[in-house]
Amino acid sequence: MSLLQIAKVPTAENSAIHLNSADNIAVARVPLAPGNEIRVDGSIVTVRDAVPAGHKVALKPIAAGENVVRYGQMMGRARGAIEPGQHVHTHNVTYEELALEYEFPVGERSVERTLKNVPMFLGYAREDGRAGTRNYIAVVAASNCAAHTAEQIAASFGPDELPPGVDGVVAFPHGEGCAHTIGPDTEQLQRTLGGVLDHPNVAGAIILGLGCEVNQIEHYLGPGAPNSDRLVGMTVQGSGGTRATVEAARRAIAPMMQRAAA
Repeated sequence: MSLLQIAKVPTAENSAIHLNSADNIAVARVPLAPGNEIRVDGSIVTVRDAVPAGHKVALKPIAAGENVVRYGQMMGRARGAIEPGQHVHTHNVTYEELALEYEFPVGERSVERTLKNVPMFLGYAREDGRAGTRNYIAVVAASNCAAHTAEQIAASFGPDELPPGVDGVVAFPHGEGCAHTIGPDTEQLQRTLGGVLDHPNVAGAIILGLGCEVNQIEHYLGPGAPNSDRLVGMTVQGSGGTRATVEAARRAIAPMMQRAAA
């Protein structure tokens, strides 16, 4: 069987994926070259820049400061004007935290009466005021070099070892972090792993490194770090090898489980 029989031949209709009708960008299924045409929802867009597979291409004009929308949700704002067919990536999209304004009621209100109109759910209250719907212990690899050990740590906990209220010990392996060049790629990795460590469904976590990678575990530790009061850092080299690290991690996870189950 030839490759052409397995994969669809790129055409204007299938070279880009429009994930949501509200999106002003599409995702390139194959590498796109300047001059290529893509057809989305009946409209033809001529590609202006080289767009790697998996990257985004603008479908309509996006003004400076306007939302870039994917999956029907804001994913960033345009740094400057973006024309249809242009490559949409970190060079022309800015990512920012939402600035929310809160209004509090003035005067006294009946708590009993108020609670009747407030949707409620079963959850786990976190120290910062958020609530999780699960209680997981996360074992996050700082680099690909620690990924296998992270998986072994998580796999060492059988279902019968989980106390009531603890949903599981979960590994987060990946293929990055070792020979990275310091810059946007490393920062993106650190933001991603920091988001896992700070997730409200994570009751406790270990950030695990090999010891000599670019993405050092110290970045995630210390005052102000995500989940700092429920986070333990360790390295395979500092713990004495893979087996010793698994045992050290199990000892560190035991009190996390006790707190999560309390």
